[in-house]
Amino acid sequence: MKTILRSKYHFPKLKYGWMLLFWIIFSACSRDKEIPRPSKVTQIQFKENLLTVAVGRTAELELRHSPSDLNSPDYEWSVSDAAIARVENGVVYALKTGETEVSAVARKLGLTAKIKIRVVPVLPEGIRLQAEKTSLTPGEEIQVTYTVDPGDVTDADKLEIQWSSSDESVCRISQGKAIAVGSGTADLIALVKGTAIKGSLRIQVAPVPVESVSLNVMQIVVPVGKGSRLVPQILPVTTTDQRVLWSSDDPLVATVIDGAVLGIKEGTTTIRATTVDGGKTATCRVTVSPVMVERIIFSVTNLSLAVGQSYTAEAIVLPKEAKDKSLKWKSSNVSVATVDQQGRVVAIGKGTAMIWAISMSNPGVQTAFQALVVNPEDMIFTQVTSTSKVSMDGYVSASLSGLMENGYSVPVQLISFEVLSHTGEVILGNYRAAVVSPGMQYRHTCTIKNVYRPFVKYIFELNGKRYERRNEIL
Repeated sequence: MKTILRSKYHFPKLKYGWMLLFWIIFSACSRDKEIPRPSKVTQIQFKENLLTVAVGRTAELELRHSPSDLNSPDYEWSVSDAAIARVENGVVYALKTGETEVSAVARKLGLTAKIKIRVVPVLPEGIRLQAEKTSLTPGEEIQVTYTVDPGDVTDADKLEIQWSSSDESVCRISQGKAIAVGSGTADLIALVKGTAIKGSLRIQVAPVPVESVSLNVMQIVVPVGKGSRLVPQILPVTTTDQRVLWSSDDPLVATVIDGAVLGIKEGTTTIRATTVDGGKTATCRVTVSPVMVERIIFSVTNLSLAVGQSYTAEAIVLPKEAKDKSLKWKSSNVSVATVDQQGRVVAIGKGTAMIWAISMSNPGVQTAFQALVVNPEDMIFTQVTSTSKVSMDGYVSASLSGLMENGYSVPVQLISFEVLSHTGEVILGNYRAAVVSPGMQYRHTCTIKNVYRPFVKYIFELNGKRYERRNEIL
């Protein structure tokens, strides 16, 4: 008996073998066959669509052709705006800012390529500062110049430069002009406005030493408790260290703080000002005088007296610390009033006089008050007022109030108070002979009806003499 084995993979193996055989035959045939190739350039194209070039600079254009293994064709070059850029043999020359288009034409092949050219300004990249010298003394001036990098920056003359100093107490600068102020170090800075580009120049300012010092006065007089100010003058005026130390040879007589002198007690002393730099010294002789009278105040501003009366004026002398408060008294009119050296004023005759008090120690200080002298009877005041007054054709009805006031220094005796008509007829009267003391008042009240043009008559006695006074009804 014969056994036959079968495999399910038999036919597939046979199938792949035939395929391998077919590929070998095809490959052999393909090597023997020639593939046709182009005989001329079929396409030209720039490497980029946009090229940016700075003003005044050049750039070479990269133009590609296909097939690349053929020789490059001849090109004719042109530019759409010759004011912005020009082109020669594929090299672009940037003339001014703006945009234009460059064309390359292979005329024999009928091919054209274009590229946009953008011309931009040359921007500054740095700024350098220069000056003839960088070591200065206070008050010295220099001109700072600058150079912008690169050298072909577009419109370099139109750049706006902002100047500043790192320490204006040392050196200040404006529009490139620098002036040294005080000793130290400062960086002068120039910034291109609108950018972060800046340059700096370091300046050293040397201190100016003190040569001399003086004071505004060489001697002064100050009263006790008063003061004065001394001002030092240091040369040269550009001296760096202007500090001064103050001292008094006798602080019990006068003290000094920052030039302010204060008198403590009577005497003399010397005030010294010594510079911190160099120890230069200036002096001032100070005399402290007693406190002077500055003002006189009276207890009255206007005084009224009757002939024969007197009044002692009270004068207050200021300041109260004044050493000599003595006064000299005088009258502007001794026929009206006199005054003694104790300030006692005596009324002599009717009129007006000015009574003066003058400081003996400081005659420039003086003041005065007015003294009005009248006759004794003028110091007696009388008046009549009315209420509910009705007047018709000269006939008056009213309630009357009479007032007598004694402004004199002795009593006055009221003899009578009468109301009379225009014809002198007594309508009513009061005859009590009252005595009115100095500074006191006496009143009368009454009522009248239909009295023709009435008036009031007072009769009083003063210093043994009788007086009569008529008062109209108000």
